Amino acid sequence: MFERFTRHARIAVILAQEAALELDDDEIRPSHLLVGVLQSAGRDLSRVLAGYGLTADTVRERLAAGEDDDPGFADDAEALRAIGIDLHAVRDRVVRAFGADAWDAAAGRPPRRRRRKHLPFTKSAKKALELALREALAHKDKNIGCEHVLLGILRGADEPTLELIADHVEPARLRADIDGLLAAAA
Repeated sequence: MFERFTRHARIAVILAQEAALELDDDEIRPSHLLVGVLQSAGRDLSRVLAGYGLTADTVRERLAAGEDDDPGFADDAEALRAIGIDLHAVRDRVVRAFGADAWDAAAGRPPRRRRRKHLPFTKSAKKALELALREALAHKDKNIGCEHVLLGILRGADEPTLELIADHVEPARLRADIDGLLAAAA
């Protein structure tokens, strides 16, 4: 299927793997694909996404915050917020002052080893890529671009990734904007 990907879409997949590696994840998730698309999107798509404040940096910051890695973190953060303590800010200051592994070490977790090998795609990431192909076919496009990959992510309905997007723009609105870009390009 990757032979049908445009240069930008191929770069998006490569950047998704790099994002997963940077975040010490063992698999490529739809959220990593989103980071890759945001980094490699063409001018028109980038303009639309930036207009909503949806950038690779903002998504990467949320992913790096690591709430997905520690399910109890969100509960702890919420409980501490009730008494005026911002656990996110505490974690960020610990990481800045003592290094990236300091938070994990304080929590009793061993430091993560950096892997530099091929990472597998999760089922939901594979589904998003398959849906990107279906989007290209539905739009009667011969190649799969970043727009199609983003539509595949939206259509795949991976909840954490949709939440990342919904923090900036309603997914239905973004879909309509991307459909408009593809129609204008046709």
